[in-house]
Amino acid sequence: MNYVSVLLEKFTDSLNPIVVKELRQAVQGRLFSVILMVFLGLLLLTMGLFLSSETMESSFNAGRNLFGVLISILLGTCLLFVPAYTGIRLGAERSDANVDLLFITTLLPRSIIWGKFLAALVLTVLLYSACLPFMTFTYLLRGVDLPSIFVLMAFTFIIAGVAIQCGIFLGCIPANRFFRVILGVGWLVAVASSIPTLSIMMYAPGGLLNSGIGGLIGTWRFWRIALSVLAGGMALISLLGLLSIALISPLSSNRALPVRLFVTGVWFLTGIGTVIWSIASHNLTPVGVCAAAHVLLHSIGLLIAVSEREHLGLRIRHSIPRRRWRRPLAFLLFSGAAGGVLWSSLMIVLTLITIVVLVERYPLMWTGQFYNDFLTINIVMPLHALAYALGASIIRRRFFGNRIAGGYTCVIAIILLGVTTMIVPLILFFITGTWQKDWLIGSPIGPILAVPDGEYHLAYSSLGIAAVGALLVCALSIPWFFRQIRDFHPPNKNTAPQFRTNESS
Repeated sequence: MNYVSVLLEKFTDSLNPIVVKELRQAVQGRLFSVILMVFLGLLLLTMGLFLSSETMESSFNAGRNLFGVLISILLGTCLLFVPAYTGIRLGAERSDANVDLLFITTLLPRSIIWGKFLAALVLTVLLYSACLPFMTFTYLLRGVDLPSIFVLMAFTFIIAGVAIQCGIFLGCIPANRFFRVILGVGWLVAVASSIPTLSIMMYAPGGLLNSGIGGLIGTWRFWRIALSVLAGGMALISLLGLLSIALISPLSSNRALPVRLFVTGVWFLTGIGTVIWSIASHNLTPVGVCAAAHVLLHSIGLLIAVSEREHLGLRIRHSIPRRRWRRPLAFLLFSGAAGGVLWSSLMIVLTLITIVVLVERYPLMWTGQFYNDFLTINIVMPLHALAYALGASIIRRRFFGNRIAGGYTCVIAIILLGVTTMIVPLILFFITGTWQKDWLIGSPIGPILAVPDGEYHLAYSSLGIAAVGALLVCALSIPWFFRQIRDFHPPNKNTAPQFRTNESS
């Protein structure tokens, strides 16, 4: 008995203290208890209404219809309340009034973030365990099989995990109360619009539930897709977790290094996997979808990279390799605006080159119209992103100087994007009284809307504008690039590090 007590004591001591704290406060508090009781009440009410329906006895799809309603309730609870509960608590701890609760601690930033995530995941497991008896009961009402029930619940659980990490990431963003409200409203709109989409994708005609996905468990086709979804979900959760860790890490630390190493590794592994998949199936779609996701990710990364610091502190400079041949790779992976822009641009170029080489190497591979549309959109979009990112950096340095911190460069880029995407088209609409896609020629949204309709003249015109704009801002940014490259070297060995609270540009 004493041996068991010792093991339990060692186990409890090894637990993440954030997990213990969050779960203890959730259990002892009233909010989560109220959410759980309301959730169970909705499940019981839904079940009672279905069982009292007159058409339930004669319907052979009663179980499937009930399962669709129950899983929608489960998705709504897990995607709305649990991420909001976790993100709001983290945002409150990150506020200026309670800054000591988060930063004056011996815990590492990764322990804080993963502790928050695991605690929220345990609460999600509690909701799923409460809903599982209702889900399995639908099997008795006909129209759905148990393997399909468990597969779809596992699929929605992965989505819930991604939503939790998204809530944590939003809670880590340093912003005032006004911007936090904007982020919260945007998050609420995004989640509210995704729930009906996910529900339709699962149990609409031709969806996952009606396709008999449970009967495909013994086939490689099922496991190929299931493992891809699982790997994609874990990669997205890990990426958002690393971004959250970077946001709460000290400003003097090398925040970008773990994120860029992880993204580069994921790019390499997913690229190899999807290339093999496409070659085996003689279809470009798997590698094309993966490449489009990476191009979109790194296009967003261009807007984030220009907001990084332009002058490195001594703490980062001491970690710069002293051997010159190792510095180019370190420059791409270390924190820094110029290095981030070059790294994201290089990843986009390598992704597009891989697609072109694959098509040239395997000419019998099915591409269809997908190949031309893919190249058109995924060349225009990063060129626009590069033009907006570097253009915002030039505007901030030339017109605002030190009055606006470098971290707000992405805000300027978003404002420029909003002008070309919304303000200018709306002004032209009110002047002419008609709407035309040609007004979006200076925005990456234009080609995305034009290519599916076959209006390639708009896409090519937008491509020309994006290419000219990107070349112009790159030419104007050459001194900015070379200054950061020149300053990227370790300090003298006799230089002592100076600890500062803010080393951002």
